Amino acid sequence: MTSETMSDTALAPTQGIYELTLEVVDLAASERFYAGVLGLPVVDRWQAPRDATWLGLGGGGFLGLWPVATGGVNAIHEGRGGSHVHFALRVPPETLSGLANRLEQASYAIEWQHFAQGNVALYVTDPDGNVVELTELVVRWDGQPDRG
Repeated sequence: MTSETMSDTALAPTQGIYELTLEVVDLAASERFYAGVLGLPVVDRWQAPRDATWLGLGGGGFLGLWPVATGGVNAIHEGRGGSHVHFALRVPPETLSGLANRLEQASYAIEWQHFAQGNVALYVTDPDGNVVELTELVVRWDGQPDRG
């Protein structure tokens, strides 16, 4: 399909993230980080032969934690990570400092970043080396004010 054909096709806007799945080495350690430290609610646990934990992200979105053995030998659609791969979770205003304290008390190193227009984020690495951004937004990428 050419770019002209694609641009002529009306597409419905997305409605947000439904699921994000991370491959993890130790399912229990990852669940302790995401549920215990970050406070994401566990919404489902799958049992063998396809062990996984599903956590709620809000807005109808979910984070799946899948042990390496559960995922099989081939990556979905031959996917690969890279040096800029991370995901960001929007948090309510005025909660980032509390999350930073909670992470540091649990011995996780954090990195603060202040962006233009008042946006603030902190970065933390989960037990499997995935980078998680926690962010308080004032203005979204599209230039619109964030209304939560």
